[in-house]
Formats: sequence, C-alpha cells, structure tokens
Amino acid sequence: MFLIRRVCKVDRSNSWEVARILKRICNSYETNNSRNEAIVYMTGRTTPDSEVTVCAEWIQESIESNKMEDMPDNAQSDSEKLENLSNGYFIEFHEVITNEKLTARYPDGI
Repeated sequence: MFLIRRVCKVDRSNSWEVARILKRICNSYETNNSRNEAIVYMTGRTTPDSEVTVCAEWIQESIESNKMEDMPDNAQSDSEKLENLSNGYFIEFHEVITNEKLTARYPDGI
C-alpha cells in the first residue's frame, strides 16, 4: 500500500485556482474508479510556511503508471492548465507501514 502525494509550488495569487483544478483532476479519477478518494490541501496561504503549495494525496495498493486510455477526458487538459499555473510540481511516493508488513518482518512482535 502506498501514499501518493502530488505537490504543486504556486504563487499566492494562483493557489485557489490550482486547488480547484487539482481537485477536479482527482475527482475525475475517483469517478472512473481509477483511484481512491484524494485529499486536496494547501500550505503557506492560510497557514505559516515559507512557500505556497497545493497538494493532493491518496492511497493506492500498488504503484503503476497511468495508461493513456485510462485517463479521464479532462485529466490531460487540466494537467496542462495546472502546469501553466504552477512554479513546478513533483510527486512523492511513500510506502504505508501496516501491521501486516511489520509482522512479516518481525514475527516476534512489533
């Protein structure tokens, strides 16, 4: 199981528009059952931080590349808009540590 986080670095003036587009992209993947529900949030706009970012994160069982035929119709065009409004973005991949994984590594107990 993995937690995937997409982080967009943005100017303060674009933060809410980037959040709207990112939420729309996430919703389209959720609607076609390609992805679990995502949480979209921002830092630095209404919270103290050194830079403004808009993030989306979700959990999925495995890491696989998106196939073009599985992409929702609006995902490509919205991703291009997102790139134009962002000062850069990156994707983080984190393995979720579950009790089952720990027990497999440490059979004598966690």
